[in-house]
Amino acid sequence: MGKPRKPKTTPISIRLTDAERDELTGRAGSRTLSDYIRACLFGIAAKARNAKTPAPATRDLAHILARLGASDLGPSLRELAYAAKIGALPVTPEVEGAIKSSCDAIVELRAELIRATGLKEDRVP
Repeated sequence: MGKPRKPKTTPISIRLTDAERDELTGRAGSRTLSDYIRACLFGIAAKARNAKTPAPATRDLAHILARLGASDLGPSLRELAYAAKIGALPVTPEVEGAIKSSCDAIVELRAELIRATGLKEDRVP
């Protein structure tokens, strides 16, 4: 048979003021509030929580996603595509520059995503 199952737990909820919760969090230290409260009530020695640092790839992906979220790349490209579709896209130097800038940003984000995920870049002719 497989590993024995942990006993089923049921949640309990209490209302605390911000100050009370801050005090409990301070007392808990590196433990979760649940572990700390359980230890106080039942004298159970709870194990300390391991602080996890994100893997470099995770940090890189978070950075890329933050940059993507901060840009208006999607809406800008959508507007350009719509204008081109209806024939209302006058090709001015500003429009050409915006398209070039958007394309450069997409190429840069693609390269960063490939690096962050450890994939090998395929060169498309």
